[in-house]
Amino acid sequence: MNETFNTTLPPPPHEGKMKQTVPVIVLFIFSYTLIFLFCMIGNTLVCLVVVKSPRMQNVTNYFILNLAVADLLVAVFCMPFTLVDNIVYGWPFGDVMCKLSAATTVISVVASVFTLVAIAVDRYCAVVYPTKEIITLSRMVQSIAIIWFLSALIALPEIFVKKEVTYDPPVQVCTQEWPSYGSWTPRDFQRMFSLALLMFSFLGPLLIISILYIRIAYRIWFRKAPGDGANVSDQARETATKKKVKVLKMLIVVVVLFALSWLPLHTLILVDDYAMSHLDYSVQNAVYNYCFPVAHWLSYFNSCVNPIIYGYFNHNFRAGFKAILTRSRGTIPCRV
Repeated sequence: MNETFNTTLPPPPHEGKMKQTVPVIVLFIFSYTLIFLFCMIGNTLVCLVVVKSPRMQNVTNYFILNLAVADLLVAVFCMPFTLVDNIVYGWPFGDVMCKLSAATTVISVVASVFTLVAIAVDRYCAVVYPTKEIITLSRMVQSIAIIWFLSALIALPEIFVKKEVTYDPPVQVCTQEWPSYGSWTPRDFQRMFSLALLMFSFLGPLLIISILYIRIAYRIWFRKAPGDGANVSDQARETATKKKVKVLKMLIVVVVLFALSWLPLHTLILVDDYAMSHLDYSVQNAVYNYCFPVAHWLSYFNSCVNPIIYGYFNHNFRAGFKAILTRSRGTIPCRV
């Protein structure tokens, strides 16, 4: 989230416009481009499969579609601007894009995270209450509308505090300018906003997702399947156990990847807000110019890997991907 998820030091007088050496810059460009392409291709395929296949149009897959849309916005509005901001001193895109990019970034990232929570809730209801239709299509539409409304509400401060300012030596930087009010300093407001983002876009969703998936795993593992009695063969029990293990592995992958992808970036934000001013300039420079780009890449990796988790682990999505890719090569289309 640019300054929200990054901060840029003004360039020292003796340095050029680039923050890193050429080999490091090439590595960053390659890594960001790779994750951008995977994110665009994977999430676009998810969207096409859900939109083009009527049998894929259910509540769960609509949530997955919304997740793919949010992750596509992350790719378009976050990755290119963050890459440039991470390797070049200054902000070359102007004041309007400074505000727009920051706000859109917060909206898309928060919407992506909230959709992960909605998917967890949907799966929990499907497992715990299999005979009841708790999340209907109308409730799904309402949930998606609430997700985007809350995401926009959380991002609203970025419109007002993000500005393009000029540092000395002359360089334009997209930064935050918080107001002061009474005993509250601009730094206090910035810390409060960072903590709010930490709670709403990481700790809170991670806690909810973890609790729901733990309960789902417990329900799947210990609930006796229909017909699972003493007369069931060992082969049938082994097959049922393998299915349970597969589901548990997928749930663990979801939680672990989400936590590992976002933890480094949120940790750096806290360091930036509470400890960075106590560090030497050389350490600050290393954090901003090397640690932040890597942490950003890891956070975007979560948007890239979501289609793998929710798509490639699902037979129907795999069949849909195969059908779309087969059509694109001009061969006989598969039926999704």
